[in-house]
Amino acid sequence: MGVMPDVRESSWDAADVVSRFAASTGFTDPGEAAALRAVAEWAGGDVLDIGVGGGRTTGMLASSAHSYVGVDLSSMMLDAARRRHPDVDLRLGDAEDLADLPDAAYDLVLFSFNGLDALEHAGRGSALRAMARVARPDGRVLFSSLNLDGVSYDERPWRVAGGVLSPRFRHHLRSAASHPSSVRRSLHNYRRARQESEDGEGWGRRPLREHEFRFVVHFATMEETVAEARAAGLEVVAAYADDGREPEPSCAHTDADYVHFVCRRT
Repeated sequence: MGVMPDVRESSWDAADVVSRFAASTGFTDPGEAAALRAVAEWAGGDVLDIGVGGGRTTGMLASSAHSYVGVDLSSMMLDAARRRHPDVDLRLGDAEDLADLPDAAYDLVLFSFNGLDALEHAGRGSALRAMARVARPDGRVLFSSLNLDGVSYDERPWRVAGGVLSPRFRHHLRSAASHPSSVRRSLHNYRRARQESEDGEGWGRRPLREHEFRFVVHFATMEETVAEARAAGLEVVAAYADDGREPEPSCAHTDADYVHFVCRRT
């Protein structure tokens, strides 16, 4: 993530959030690894990386690309990324318009780590249209998005999806026991953030457990996300669940927590 309008104190610019992103390396999950393998041909060309955060994907893509540009709306995230990659072209930029970036200029356009979900619903459509605009006709667009049918949707501080016997529950129980102050912060943040919840046809916005329920993010079904992409001028040609499964782009629903979508321009 890291591309978000209206950056506030309780935001992607917060010091603890930036610190976590700045320390992250490698793939987020098996699905991302599979998706990036699927676009390896295009990753060797001209690459636009949106929402670079602390520079995780910069380290994975910049050295093998013919050219690389990374953008993020958070100046603090960019500072962290520039410290890690001082010789790479990293710019302040808004995913919703990608202003000053030329049309049809990039072989691969990437928006990783569910960064698209940091935007409001209308902003997602704007960002997808902008991504289609700057991608070459024979290029690829790769983005990931949280799933409305996944375990992260509509969690509460006192409720963990998967049940008390699940690894997810045990993980969060250990975390709460080790950091009791985090539980208090989660309750406080959730009470504030839930006021921003929204519901639409096939999508919703809810507080996300990650980062102690500080952020309200977007969730959508497979069907809705594919439809959003199509409306923006993108055809989903492959999909990879976070656990590495490959759901058919034509399926309406999946139980994946989030999905990586590989697209081409229509």
